[in-house]
Amino acid sequence: MHICIIGAGVSGWLTANYLNSLLYINKITVIGSPDIPPIGVGESTTLPLLNIQKKFGINLKDFITNSSAAVKYGVYYQDWGENDFIHFFKSNVSLKKAGLTTREYIKLLGDKPQDLFIHDIYGKYLWQEGVKKNQIFQDNIPHETFRYQKLEYPFSFHFDAGKYINFLKQNALKSPKINFISDQVKYVNFKRNYIDNLVLKKNQTNLKADYYINTTGQSLNEQNIFYEEYNSLNDILLTNKAAVFPLKYTDKKTQFHPYTIAKTMKYGWRWITPTWERIGTGYVFSDRYVSEDEAINEFLEDIGDKTLKPKIVDFTPRVNKETFKINSCSIGMANGFLEPLDAPGLTLTAYVLGLLERLFNIYNKDIKSQPNNLCNNFLYQEGIKICNKQVEKEYKFWTTFILNQYKTCHRNDTPFWVDQKNILWPQWDLAVSNLEEFGKKSPNPENEYETYTEHENMMLAQTLAARNIKYPTSYSINPNNFNKLFLPETLPPTIHHLDWIQSFYKK
Repeated sequence: MHICIIGAGVSGWLTANYLNSLLYINKITVIGSPDIPPIGVGESTTLPLLNIQKKFGINLKDFITNSSAAVKYGVYYQDWGENDFIHFFKSNVSLKKAGLTTREYIKLLGDKPQDLFIHDIYGKYLWQEGVKKNQIFQDNIPHETFRYQKLEYPFSFHFDAGKYINFLKQNALKSPKINFISDQVKYVNFKRNYIDNLVLKKNQTNLKADYYINTTGQSLNEQNIFYEEYNSLNDILLTNKAAVFPLKYTDKKTQFHPYTIAKTMKYGWRWITPTWERIGTGYVFSDRYVSEDEAINEFLEDIGDKTLKPKIVDFTPRVNKETFKINSCSIGMANGFLEPLDAPGLTLTAYVLGLLERLFNIYNKDIKSQPNNLCNNFLYQEGIKICNKQVEKEYKFWTTFILNQYKTCHRNDTPFWVDQKNILWPQWDLAVSNLEEFGKKSPNPENEYETYTEHENMMLAQTLAARNIKYPTSYSINPNNFNKLFLPETLPPTIHHLDWIQSFYKK
Protein backbone atom coordinates (compact mmCIF):
# COMPACT_ATOMS: atom_id res chain seq x y z
CA MET A 1 0.00 0.00 0.00
CA HIS A 2 1.26 3.49 -0.90
CA ILE A 3 0.42 6.29 1.55
CA CYS A 4 0.84 9.95 0.69
CA ILE A 5 1.13 12.42 3.60
CA ILE A 6 0.71 16.10 2.76
CA GLY A 7 2.32 18.31 5.40
CA ALA A 8 5.73 18.05 7.09
CA GLY A 9 5.07 19.36 10.60
CA VAL A 10 4.85 17.36 13.82
CA SER A 11 1.62 15.58 12.77
CA GLY A 12 2.99 14.73 9.31
CA TRP A 13 6.25 13.18 10.47
CA LEU A 14 4.61 11.52 13.47
CA THR A 15 2.14 9.90 11.06
CA ALA A 16 4.94 8.78 8.72
CA ASN A 17 6.90 7.14 11.55
CA TYR A 18 3.78 5.52 12.97
CA LEU A 19 2.58 4.04 9.67
CA ASN A 20 6.08 2.87 8.79
CA SER A 21 5.67 0.16 11.45
CA LEU A 22 2.75 -1.43 9.53
CA LEU A 23 4.07 -4.26 7.39
CA TYR A 24 1.48 -4.03 4.62
CA ILE A 25 2.46 -0.41 3.90
CA ASN A 26 5.41 -0.58 1.52
CA LYS A 27 5.70 3.07 0.44
CA ILE A 28 5.14 6.40 2.20
CA THR A 29 5.54 9.74 0.43
CA VAL A 30 5.71 12.88 2.54
CA ILE A 31 5.20 16.22 0.79
CA GLY A 32 6.29 19.39 2.56
CA SER A 33 6.98 22.92 1.42
CA PRO A 34 9.77 25.14 2.82
CA ASP A 35 7.48 28.08 2.00
CA ILE A 36 5.02 26.92 4.69
CA PRO A 37 7.01 26.75 7.96
CA PRO A 38 5.51 25.18 11.10
CA ILE A 39 4.05 27.50 13.73
CA GLY A 40 7.03 26.75 15.97
CA VAL A 41 5.70 28.00 19.32
CA GLY A 42 6.87 24.89 21.19
CA GLU A 43 4.88 21.90 22.25
CA SER A 44 3.30 20.61 25.42
CA THR A 45 1.70 17.23 25.33
CA THR A 46 0.00 14.46 27.27
CA LEU A 47 0.73 10.76 27.85
CA PRO A 48 -0.14 9.22 24.45
CA LEU A 49 2.90 10.75 22.71
CA LEU A 50 5.48 8.46 24.31
CA ASN A 51 3.25 5.43 23.82
CA ILE A 52 3.13 6.27 20.10
CA GLN A 53 6.91 6.64 19.97
CA LYS A 54 7.34 3.17 21.44
CA LYS A 55 5.59 1.85 18.35
CA PHE A 56 8.40 3.03 16.11
CA GLY A 57 11.29 2.45 18.50
CA ILE A 58 12.11 5.88 19.95
CA ASN A 59 13.64 5.57 23.40
CA LEU A 60 13.42 8.13 26.17
CA LYS A 61 17.04 9.30 25.99
CA ASP A 62 17.00 9.98 22.24
CA PHE A 63 13.67 11.81 22.47
CA ILE A 64 14.79 14.06 25.34
CA THR A 65 18.20 14.97 23.95
CA ASN A 66 17.01 15.55 20.38
CA SER A 67 13.97 17.68 21.21
CA SER A 68 15.16 19.65 24.28
CA ALA A 69 12.45 17.93 26.30
CA ALA A 70 11.62 18.57 29.95
CA VAL A 71 9.24 16.75 32.27
CA LYS A 72 5.58 17.69 32.62
CA TYR A 73 3.53 16.09 35.42
CA GLY A 74 0.46 18.08 34.44
CA VAL A 75 -0.87 21.64 34.46
CA TYR A 76 -0.38 23.98 37.39
CA TYR A 77 -3.51 26.15 37.40
CA GLN A 78 -2.54 29.53 38.80
CA ASP A 79 -5.27 31.96 39.89
CA TRP A 80 -8.15 29.93 38.47
CA GLY A 81 -9.68 29.39 41.89
CA GLU A 82 -9.23 30.01 45.59
CA ASN A 83 -6.32 27.55 45.62
CA ASP A 84 -3.76 26.80 42.94
CA PHE A 85 -3.45 23.10 42.09
CA ILE A 86 -1.74 20.72 39.68
CA HIS A 87 -4.09 18.84 37.39
CA PHE A 88 -1.72 15.93 36.95
CA PHE A 89 -1.68 12.74 34.93
CA LYS A 90 -3.37 9.79 36.59
CA SER A 91 -2.70 6.11 36.96
CA ASN A 92 -4.70 3.48 38.78
CA VAL A 93 -1.88 2.79 41.25
CA SER A 94 -3.11 5.26 43.91
CA LEU A 95 -6.72 4.16 43.59
CA LYS A 96 -5.74 0.52 43.99
CA LYS A 97 -3.67 1.37 47.08
CA ALA A 98 -6.71 3.04 48.60
CA GLY A 99 -9.02 0.20 47.59
CA LEU A 100 -11.26 2.50 45.53
CA THR A 101 -12.81 2.17 42.11
CA THR A 102 -12.83 5.20 39.83
CA ARG A 103 -16.57 5.61 40.38
CA GLU A 104 -16.08 5.61 44.15
CA TYR A 105 -13.32 8.21 43.82
CA ILE A 106 -15.56 10.45 41.70
CA LYS A 107 -18.26 10.16 44.37
CA LEU A 108 -15.71 10.98 47.05
CA LEU A 109 -14.61 14.16 45.24
CA GLY A 110 -18.21 15.29 44.82
CA ASP A 111 -18.69 15.27 48.57
CA LYS A 112 -15.36 16.91 49.43
CA PRO A 113 -15.58 19.50 52.22
CA GLN A 114 -14.94 22.95 50.78
CA ASP A 115 -12.11 23.70 53.20
CA LEU A 116 -10.20 20.53 52.25
CA PHE A 117 -7.38 21.10 49.74
CA ILE A 118 -7.60 18.77 46.71
CA HIS A 119 -3.98 17.63 47.15
CA ASP A 120 -4.68 16.45 50.66
CA ILE A 121 -6.87 13.85 48.99
CA TYR A 122 -4.94 12.90 45.90
CA GLY A 123 -1.44 13.78 44.77
CA LYS A 124 -0.20 15.22 48.06
CA TYR A 125 3.31 13.91 47.53
CA LEU A 126 3.42 15.12 43.94
CA TRP A 127 2.24 18.57 45.03
CA GLN A 128 4.87 18.75 47.77
CA GLU A 129 7.71 17.68 45.48
CA GLY A 130 6.44 19.32 42.29
CA VAL A 131 6.45 22.81 43.75
CA LYS A 132 10.09 22.12 44.74
CA LYS A 133 10.78 21.34 41.03
CA ASN A 134 11.67 17.75 41.93
CA GLN A 135 11.50 14.63 39.79
CA ILE A 136 9.87 11.74 41.65
CA PHE A 137 11.71 8.46 41.14
CA GLN A 138 9.46 5.44 40.85
CA ASP A 139 10.84 1.94 40.32
CA ASN A 140 14.21 3.48 39.39
CA ILE A 141 13.00 4.97 36.10
CA PRO A 142 15.61 4.06 33.46
CA HIS A 143 16.76 6.12 30.54
CA GLU A 144 15.12 3.60 28.23
CA THR A 145 11.42 3.34 27.56
CA PHE A 146 9.22 2.49 30.49
CA ARG A 147 5.59 1.64 31.09
CA TYR A 148 3.41 4.40 32.47
CA GLN A 149 0.90 1.91 33.79
CA LYS A 150 3.35 1.02 36.58
CA LEU A 151 3.93 4.61 37.69
CA GLU A 152 1.95 6.23 40.46
CA TYR A 153 2.81 9.65 39.00
CA PRO A 154 3.14 9.31 35.21
CA PHE A 155 4.49 12.24 33.23
CA SER A 156 4.81 13.67 29.75
CA PHE A 157 6.98 16.46 28.34
CA HIS A 158 7.46 19.99 27.07
CA PHE A 159 9.72 20.12 24.02
CA ASP A 160 10.98 22.30 21.18
CA ALA A 161 8.65 21.70 18.22
CA GLY A 162 11.23 22.64 15.57
CA LYS A 163 13.82 20.24 16.98
CA TYR A 164 11.22 17.51 17.38
CA ILE A 165 10.12 17.84 13.76
CA ASN A 166 13.71 17.47 12.59
CA PHE A 167 14.21 14.47 14.91
CA LEU A 168 11.09 12.74 13.58
CA LYS A 169 12.11 13.52 10.00
CA GLN A 170 15.60 12.08 10.41
CA ASN A 171 14.20 8.95 12.07
CA ALA A 172 11.61 8.47 9.32
CA LEU A 173 14.08 8.88 6.47
CA LYS A 174 16.16 6.01 7.81
CA SER A 175 13.48 3.76 6.37
CA PRO A 176 13.75 2.84 2.68
CA LYS A 177 9.93 2.92 2.55
CA ILE A 178 9.72 6.68 3.22
CA ASN A 179 10.42 9.35 0.61
CA PHE A 180 10.29 13.13 1.12
CA ILE A 181 9.34 15.58 -1.64
CA SER A 182 10.05 19.26 -1.04
CA ASP A 183 7.12 20.76 -2.88
CA GLN A 184 3.61 22.06 -2.43
CA VAL A 185 0.34 20.53 -3.62
CA LYS A 186 -1.20 22.84 -6.20
CA TYR A 187 -4.56 21.11 -6.31
CA VAL A 188 -6.27 17.79 -5.64
CA ASN A 189 -8.05 15.91 -8.39
CA PHE A 190 -11.21 14.24 -7.17
CA LYS A 191 -13.15 11.52 -8.98
CA ARG A 192 -16.62 11.02 -7.58
CA ASN A 193 -16.05 11.38 -3.82
CA TYR A 194 -12.46 10.11 -3.59
CA ILE A 195 -9.03 11.49 -4.46
CA ASP A 196 -7.65 10.33 -7.80
CA ASN A 197 -4.28 12.15 -7.69
CA LEU A 198 -2.43 15.27 -6.57
CA VAL A 199 -0.79 17.90 -8.78
CA LEU A 200 2.44 19.32 -7.37
CA LYS A 201 3.32 22.99 -7.75
CA LYS A 202 6.97 23.01 -8.85
CA ASN A 203 7.00 20.58 -11.74
CA GLN A 204 3.27 20.04 -12.29
CA THR A 205 3.78 16.33 -11.50
CA ASN A 206 0.75 14.13 -10.91
CA LEU A 207 1.21 11.98 -7.80
CA LYS A 208 -0.99 8.94 -7.26
CA ALA A 209 -1.26 6.88 -4.07
CA ASP A 210 -3.65 4.40 -2.46
CA TYR A 211 -4.47 6.65 0.49
CA TYR A 212 -3.93 10.36 1.25
CA ILE A 213 -3.48 12.02 4.66
CA ASN A 214 -3.91 15.76 5.09
CA THR A 215 -1.63 17.13 7.84
CA THR A 216 -1.25 20.63 6.41
CA GLY A 217 -2.16 22.37 9.67
CA GLN A 218 -4.41 25.35 10.07
CA SER A 219 -3.75 28.42 7.97
CA LEU A 220 -6.46 31.05 7.65
CA ASN A 221 -5.03 32.26 4.33
CA GLU A 222 -4.31 28.91 2.70
CA GLN A 223 -6.55 27.66 -0.07
CA ASN A 224 -8.59 24.69 1.06
CA ILE A 225 -7.45 22.31 -1.68
CA PHE A 226 -8.87 19.28 0.11
CA TYR A 227 -12.30 20.90 0.39
CA GLU A 228 -12.48 20.15 4.11
CA GLU A 229 -15.63 21.34 5.87
CA TYR A 230 -15.49 22.35 9.52
CA ASN A 231 -17.86 22.85 12.41
CA SER A 232 -16.90 26.11 14.09
CA LEU A 233 -16.40 26.11 17.85
CA ASN A 234 -15.54 29.80 18.18
CA ASP A 235 -18.84 30.49 19.92
CA ILE A 236 -17.90 27.88 22.59
CA LEU A 237 -14.16 28.52 23.02
CA LEU A 238 -13.68 32.26 22.62
CA THR A 239 -9.90 32.60 22.33
CA ASN A 240 -8.44 32.88 18.81
CA LYS A 241 -4.96 34.39 19.09
CA ALA A 242 -1.73 33.97 21.02
CA ALA A 243 1.13 36.40 21.62
CA VAL A 244 4.26 34.23 21.76
CA PHE A 245 7.87 34.81 22.82
CA PRO A 246 10.50 32.29 24.05
CA LEU A 247 12.44 33.46 27.10
CA LYS A 248 16.01 32.80 28.23
CA TYR A 249 16.62 31.34 31.67
CA THR A 250 17.84 33.74 34.32
CA ASP A 251 17.70 31.22 37.20
CA LYS A 252 17.29 27.79 35.64
CA LYS A 253 17.14 25.87 38.91
CA THR A 254 14.10 27.91 39.94
CA GLN A 255 12.42 28.35 36.55
CA PHE A 256 12.80 24.73 35.40
CA HIS A 257 9.52 23.48 36.87
CA PRO A 258 8.14 20.02 35.91
CA TYR A 259 4.66 21.18 34.90
CA THR A 260 2.94 23.64 32.60
CA ILE A 261 1.87 26.82 34.32
CA ALA A 262 -1.51 28.11 33.10
CA LYS A 263 -1.98 31.58 34.60
CA THR A 264 -5.14 33.62 34.19
CA MET A 265 -4.92 36.99 32.42
CA LYS A 266 -7.56 39.66 31.78
CA TYR A 267 -8.70 38.25 28.44
CA GLY A 268 -7.47 34.67 28.52
CA TRP A 269 -4.48 32.94 30.05
CA ARG A 270 -0.70 32.63 29.81
CA TRP A 271 1.25 29.41 29.43
CA ILE A 272 4.77 28.85 30.77
CA THR A 273 6.44 25.66 29.49
CA PRO A 274 10.15 25.17 30.28
CA THR A 275 12.20 23.12 27.82
CA TRP A 276 15.87 22.24 28.23
CA GLU A 277 17.15 25.34 26.43
CA ARG A 278 14.43 27.97 26.88
CA ILE A 279 11.12 28.85 28.48
CA GLY A 280 8.20 28.69 26.09
CA THR A 281 5.51 31.21 26.95
CA GLY A 282 2.53 32.88 25.34
CA TYR A 283 -0.69 34.74 26.08
CA VAL A 284 -3.82 33.11 24.65
CA PHE A 285 -6.56 35.72 24.21
CA SER A 286 -9.62 36.73 22.22
CA ASP A 287 -9.43 39.76 19.92
CA ARG A 288 -13.18 40.19 20.40
CA TYR A 289 -12.38 41.66 23.81
CA VAL A 290 -8.90 43.19 23.50
CA SER A 291 -6.70 44.53 20.69
CA GLU A 292 -3.44 42.82 19.78
CA ASP A 293 -1.44 45.79 21.04
CA GLU A 294 -3.26 45.81 24.38
CA ALA A 295 -2.78 42.05 24.77
CA ILE A 296 0.92 42.31 23.96
CA ASN A 297 1.30 45.11 26.50
CA GLU A 298 -0.39 43.04 29.21
CA PHE A 299 1.77 40.02 28.26
CA LEU A 300 5.03 42.00 28.48
CA GLU A 301 4.00 43.58 31.77
CA ASP A 302 3.45 40.09 33.18
CA ILE A 303 6.86 38.99 31.91
CA GLY A 304 8.48 42.18 33.21
CA ASP A 305 10.25 43.22 30.02
CA LYS A 306 8.65 45.79 27.70
CA THR A 307 11.49 45.52 25.12
CA LEU A 308 10.43 42.09 23.82
CA LYS A 309 8.71 41.73 20.43
CA PRO A 310 6.24 38.82 20.57
CA LYS A 311 4.73 37.37 17.42
CA ILE A 312 1.00 36.87 17.02
CA VAL A 313 -0.32 33.42 16.08
CA ASP A 314 -3.90 33.09 14.83
CA PHE A 315 -6.04 30.01 15.29
CA THR A 316 -9.67 29.04 14.87
CA PRO A 317 -11.45 26.65 17.27
CA ARG A 318 -13.06 24.14 14.90
CA VAL A 319 -13.31 20.46 14.02
CA ASN A 320 -13.61 18.66 10.70
CA LYS A 321 -17.12 17.52 9.84
CA GLU A 322 -15.72 14.34 8.30
CA THR A 323 -12.25 13.22 9.42
CA PHE A 324 -12.30 9.95 7.45
CA LYS A 325 -13.36 9.80 3.80
CA ILE A 326 -13.15 7.16 1.06
CA ASN A 327 -9.39 7.14 0.55
CA SER A 328 -8.22 10.02 2.69
CA CYS A 329 -8.33 11.49 6.18
CA SER A 330 -7.13 14.57 8.04
CA ILE A 331 -4.89 14.53 11.10
CA GLY A 332 -3.59 17.20 13.48
CA MET A 333 -4.56 20.84 13.08
CA ALA A 334 -5.83 20.07 9.57
CA ASN A 335 -8.53 18.01 11.27
CA GLY A 336 -9.30 20.48 14.00
CA PHE A 337 -7.98 22.67 16.76
CA LEU A 338 -9.58 23.76 20.01
CA GLU A 339 -7.16 25.98 21.91
CA PRO A 340 -3.82 25.43 23.71
CA LEU A 341 -5.26 24.95 27.22
CA ASP A 342 -4.43 21.43 28.50
CA ALA A 343 -2.52 20.73 25.25
CA PRO A 344 -4.92 18.25 23.61
CA GLY A 345 -3.44 18.62 20.09
CA LEU A 346 -1.08 15.63 19.96
CA THR A 347 -3.46 13.55 22.08
CA LEU A 348 -6.12 14.01 19.39
CA THR A 349 -3.53 13.25 16.70
CA ALA A 350 -2.71 10.01 18.51
CA TYR A 351 -6.39 9.14 18.78
CA VAL A 352 -7.03 9.59 15.06
CA LEU A 353 -3.89 7.60 14.20
CA GLY A 354 -5.17 4.70 16.29
CA LEU A 355 -8.48 4.70 14.41
CA LEU A 356 -6.67 4.92 11.07
CA GLU A 357 -4.58 1.89 11.96
CA ARG A 358 -7.73 -0.07 12.79
CA LEU A 359 -9.24 0.80 9.40
CA PHE A 360 -6.02 -0.17 7.64
CA ASN A 361 -5.72 -3.45 9.54
CA ILE A 362 -9.18 -4.50 8.39
CA TYR A 363 -9.36 -3.02 4.90
CA ASN A 364 -5.77 -2.66 3.66
CA LYS A 365 -6.33 -5.05 0.73
CA ASP A 366 -9.53 -3.27 -0.27
CA ILE A 367 -7.89 0.17 -0.05
CA LYS A 368 -5.04 -1.01 -2.26
CA SER A 369 -7.53 -1.97 -4.98
CA GLN A 370 -9.46 0.55 -7.10
CA PRO A 371 -10.91 3.37 -4.91
CA ASN A 372 -14.26 3.24 -6.68
CA ASN A 373 -14.70 -0.26 -5.26
CA LEU A 374 -14.59 1.27 -1.79
CA CYS A 375 -17.57 3.47 -2.65
CA ASN A 376 -19.68 0.31 -2.88
CA ASN A 377 -18.12 -1.47 0.10
CA PHE A 378 -20.85 -1.32 2.75
CA LEU A 379 -18.69 -2.58 5.62
CA TYR A 380 -15.92 -0.10 4.84
CA GLN A 381 -18.43 2.74 4.66
CA GLU A 382 -19.84 1.71 8.04
CA GLY A 383 -16.30 1.58 9.45
CA ILE A 384 -15.70 5.16 8.29
CA LYS A 385 -18.96 6.32 9.89
CA ILE A 386 -18.05 4.68 13.20
CA CYS A 387 -14.57 6.23 13.19
CA ASN A 388 -15.95 9.68 12.36
CA LYS A 389 -18.43 9.39 15.22
CA GLN A 390 -15.65 8.41 17.62
CA VAL A 391 -13.51 11.36 16.53
CA GLU A 392 -16.47 13.69 16.97
CA LYS A 393 -17.02 12.39 20.49
CA GLU A 394 -13.34 12.79 21.40
CA TYR A 395 -13.27 16.40 20.24
CA LYS A 396 -16.49 17.04 22.17
CA PHE A 397 -14.91 15.70 25.33
CA TRP A 398 -11.85 17.95 25.04
CA THR A 399 -14.11 20.91 24.28
CA THR A 400 -16.07 20.05 27.42
CA PHE A 401 -12.91 19.65 29.48
CA ILE A 402 -11.42 22.98 28.37
CA LEU A 403 -14.76 24.74 28.84
CA ASN A 404 -14.93 23.22 32.32
CA GLN A 405 -11.75 25.09 33.25
CA TYR A 406 -13.30 28.39 32.19
CA LYS A 407 -16.72 27.78 33.73
CA THR A 408 -15.24 26.90 37.11
CA CYS A 409 -12.73 29.78 37.18
CA HIS A 410 -13.38 32.38 39.87
CA ARG A 411 -12.65 35.37 37.60
CA ASN A 412 -15.47 37.58 36.37
CA ASP A 413 -13.61 40.89 36.18
CA THR A 414 -13.75 41.35 32.40
CA PRO A 415 -16.43 40.70 29.75
CA PHE A 416 -14.25 37.86 28.37
CA TRP A 417 -14.46 35.87 31.60
CA VAL A 418 -18.15 36.61 32.08
CA ASP A 419 -19.03 35.53 28.54
CA GLN A 420 -16.78 32.44 28.55
CA LYS A 421 -18.30 31.23 31.84
CA ASN A 422 -21.85 31.78 30.54
CA ILE A 423 -21.38 29.75 27.35
CA LEU A 424 -24.17 27.23 26.77
CA TRP A 425 -22.83 23.76 25.90
CA PRO A 426 -25.26 20.88 26.56
CA GLN A 427 -22.44 18.35 26.77
CA TRP A 428 -20.94 20.12 29.77
CA ASP A 429 -24.29 20.30 31.59
CA LEU A 430 -24.93 16.61 31.00
CA ALA A 431 -21.44 15.57 32.06
CA VAL A 432 -21.19 17.47 35.35
CA SER A 433 -24.73 16.60 36.36
CA ASN A 434 -24.04 12.87 36.19
CA LEU A 435 -20.32 12.17 36.64
CA GLU A 436 -20.98 8.78 38.22
CA GLU A 437 -22.23 7.33 34.93
CA PHE A 438 -19.78 6.22 32.23
CA GLY A 439 -20.56 5.73 28.56
CA LYS A 440 -24.36 5.61 28.81
CA LYS A 441 -26.63 7.62 26.58
CA SER A 442 -28.68 10.40 28.09
CA PRO A 443 -32.11 9.25 29.34
CA ASN A 444 -33.54 12.10 27.29
CA PRO A 445 -34.03 10.68 23.74
CA GLU A 446 -33.91 14.19 22.30
CA ASN A 447 -30.41 14.72 23.69
CA GLU A 448 -27.81 13.66 21.12
CA TYR A 449 -24.93 13.78 23.59
CA GLU A 450 -23.36 10.90 25.45
CA THR A 451 -21.54 10.70 28.74
CA TYR A 452 -17.84 9.86 28.83
CA THR A 453 -15.45 7.20 30.06
CA GLU A 454 -14.59 6.83 33.74
CA HIS A 455 -11.17 8.43 33.20
CA GLU A 456 -12.66 11.41 31.37
CA ASN A 457 -15.28 11.90 34.06
CA MET A 458 -12.54 11.75 36.69
CA MET A 459 -10.69 14.56 34.87
CA LEU A 460 -13.80 16.73 35.02
CA ALA A 461 -14.45 15.80 38.65
CA GLN A 462 -10.97 16.75 39.80
CA THR A 463 -11.27 20.25 38.34
CA LEU A 464 -14.60 20.78 40.09
CA ALA A 465 -13.27 19.48 43.41
CA ALA A 466 -10.09 21.55 43.15
CA ARG A 467 -12.24 24.66 42.74
CA ASN A 468 -14.35 23.63 45.77
CA ILE A 469 -17.44 23.06 43.64
CA LYS A 470 -19.78 20.27 44.68
CA TYR A 471 -21.60 18.14 42.12
CA PRO A 472 -24.38 15.55 42.52
CA THR A 473 -23.40 12.16 43.96
CA SER A 474 -25.45 9.24 45.20
CA TYR A 475 -23.92 9.09 48.67
CA SER A 476 -21.84 10.98 51.20
CA ILE A 477 -18.60 9.90 52.85
CA ASN A 478 -17.16 10.62 56.27
CA PRO A 479 -14.91 13.71 55.86
CA ASN A 480 -12.47 12.25 58.41
CA ASN A 481 -11.52 9.56 55.90
CA PHE A 482 -10.20 11.99 53.30
CA ASN A 483 -6.80 12.65 54.84
CA LYS A 484 -5.98 8.95 55.09
CA LEU A 485 -6.81 7.77 51.62
CA PHE A 486 -3.91 8.77 49.39
CA LEU A 487 -0.81 8.99 51.55
CA PRO A 488 1.64 6.34 50.30
CA GLU A 489 3.19 4.16 52.96
CA THR A 490 6.69 4.50 51.52
CA LEU A 491 7.81 7.60 49.63
CA PRO A 492 10.09 7.17 46.61
CA PRO A 493 13.27 9.27 46.46
CA THR A 494 13.42 12.54 44.53
CA ILE A 495 16.02 14.51 42.63
CA HIS A 496 15.76 18.02 41.23
CA HIS A 497 14.10 17.90 37.82
CA LEU A 498 17.02 19.82 36.28
CA ASP A 499 19.55 17.26 37.53
CA TRP A 500 17.51 14.36 36.20
CA ILE A 501 17.17 15.81 32.69
CA GLN A 502 20.87 16.74 32.70
CA SER A 503 21.74 13.09 33.32
CA PHE A 504 20.41 12.21 29.85
CA TYR A 505 23.10 14.36 28.24
CA LYS A 506 25.96 12.57 29.99
CA LYS A 507 27.73 9.84 28.04
